Amino acid sequence: MAKEVEFDYSSFKNYKAMNVIRPIGNLICKTKYKVEFIGKENLERAGGFIIASNHISALDPFFIGMATKRLLHYIAKKELFENPVAAKAIIHLNAFPVRRGIGDLKAVNYGIELVRRGEALCIFPEGTRSPDGTPKDAKSGVGYIARATKADVVPVAIYKEKINKFSEKVTVNIGEAIPNASLGFTENGKSKENKAAAKMIMDRITSLWEDCR
Repeated sequence: MAKEVEFDYSSFKNYKAMNVIRPIGNLICKTKYKVEFIGKENLERAGGFIIASNHISALDPFFIGMATKRLLHYIAKKELFENPVAAKAIIHLNAFPVRRGIGDLKAVNYGIELVRRGEALCIFPEGTRSPDGTPKDAKSGVGYIARATKADVVPVAIYKEKINKFSEKVTVNIGEAIPNASLGFTENGKSKENKAAAKMIMDRITSLWEDCR
């Protein structure tokens, strides 16, 4: 059995593989998936910020990445890194692993530092894919990262519908940034503030998702 790829959380790199595959990605978005982007201008921001999206398929990071020329960083489940070939590919797309359900502070702190360094970090607050495609409750992690970074959060909704057996229509609806100051954090706030902020973010995502229906 091949050895699992260990991710180096001490090294902050900005791989440019997405720029290489972007022409092919644009073709895929126009043919197989008929992708419609709404609000792409909301991702054209300078400095560090958080992108928070609902999660319905393995291609969600790809669709969001195609909506902007900025290089994004993604929190991805550790299981995706168990295959060495796949791991090296997604690492070069600026994804890094998180162990779900245990409060993986090494991964969370890596994401926080990325935002502080001026990068755009993409998070799926539900923590896993929705089995029926509808937005679910958010975990508190996105609130924790927003508090720690003091960064604004850009909400994104991904909506998918079948056109025929060969293609689907995907709508990527990108909302205006939620200012960090409006997320309700106080200087000595407790974890319930992180949960409340995560709910506020997820409610905004759900509203964008409803607009796509």
